[in-house]
Amino acid sequence: MLKVGIMLFCLCSCSWGETGLILSLSVFLFMLMNPVFEGMSMFFVDFDFFSWNLILLSIWVFLMAIFGSTSIKFFNKLNILYLKIMSALLFFLFLTFSVSDFLVFYIMFEACLIPILLMILGWGYQPERMEAGVYMFFYTLLGSLPLFFMILYLGNEMGCNYMYMMFGSGSVNSLVFLFLVGAFLVKFPMYSVHLWLLKAHVEAPVAGSMILAGVLLKLGGYGLVRFSPFFLEGGKIVKEFVIVFSVWGGLVLSLVCLRFSDMKLLIAASSVVHMSGCICGIFILSDWGLKGCLVMMLAHGICSSGLFYLANVVYERTNSRSMMVNKGLLSVMPVFSLWWFLLVVSNMAGPPSYNLAGEIMLLVSVVNWNNFMIVILFFLGFFSAAYSLYLYSFSQHGVFVKVKKSFMSGLVLEYFVLFLHWFPLNILILGLMMMLYLTNYSICGV
Repeated sequence: MLKVGIMLFCLCSCSWGETGLILSLSVFLFMLMNPVFEGMSMFFVDFDFFSWNLILLSIWVFLMAIFGSTSIKFFNKLNILYLKIMSALLFFLFLTFSVSDFLVFYIMFEACLIPILLMILGWGYQPERMEAGVYMFFYTLLGSLPLFFMILYLGNEMGCNYMYMMFGSGSVNSLVFLFLVGAFLVKFPMYSVHLWLLKAHVEAPVAGSMILAGVLLKLGGYGLVRFSPFFLEGGKIVKEFVIVFSVWGGLVLSLVCLRFSDMKLLIAASSVVHMSGCICGIFILSDWGLKGCLVMMLAHGICSSGLFYLANVVYERTNSRSMMVNKGLLSVMPVFSLWWFLLVVSNMAGPPSYNLAGEIMLLVSVVNWNNFMIVILFFLGFFSAAYSLYLYSFSQHGVFVKVKKSFMSGLVLEYFVLFLHWFPLNILILGLMMMLYLTNYSICGV
């Protein structure tokens, strides 16, 4: 654990090629670790299977973001500073997912906001990036300030801020409970506090969108899991309200997605729809709910990152993200149409993607919580498939605008990045199926 942290800290002084090599080596080393028996590395650093998966996801998405930001490197748009900001963000995320002290966790949680804000303001596409940065800053800051005071209060009451000593101490009233989870619901984000995410995605560079959707949204889920001991006895009314509101919000936003014509905006809104299920899985506090939340966060982090990269590939060739302009891409970029199909199918939880496993686990946990939720979940799943097919069919079919000049179909690097997004989505489900098979095998006593 410590050796990987030191390697990530050294990224700030590396070039593009060295950064890609170190991240590839970090992925390999981290996969060799055992998250159960590695134990504590420093006096405030500890990790379990949940944080181990999210750190591995962070390194993988950052590696893809480095490969996907070649236009910034080739056109020399302050590329060294851009790389240093990305390296600092990865190091903050590594500490956020590995620290075991609530106060240090809060500091690292907020520190992740600064690099992504600099990326949006410095390398965004349009003048509206200033408004997007202000939205993101004040939404997340307003939601997280009560959390800071609650951490200080609980540290004074409990005598320490160690995460794993808080189990069994979850008796809090509804107001304190809302203050504890508010910052993470904004970061996830939950419906009605998601406007900052849409604006940030539209204005961010390609690496910013990939990191936002792939990793930074998962900070909210990780924080909710770490504060879950307080869910056991406190805030029952708030928990039920959040579960019902998240499901209905996901349904409403899936309908709104059918009206979007901006590809990045539609993909960003679909992230909020997927995260609504993860919020329900955490607040239900069932075994399948928490595991399904982890599976969905991993699958969504890889799939949405690939979709944002595909949208950027189209934008670099046509200088537009509108599906009204980018119709008929099947006739000019047939190979990319295959990648669009594969990733869109994964986004709508089609087999054999990892998203399907997460959807099934979350649906089972929500239906077990309340049988009447099956009606809402039916329409939620239907319209989720509808806007995914809408994105694919509207962008790939039709007549391409003839006034656009001819352009190159694709580069080997672009195919390689897309393959590294698609391959884990269809390999990880094999490991999950093997794990479930071995579990049933041992339970049956065969």
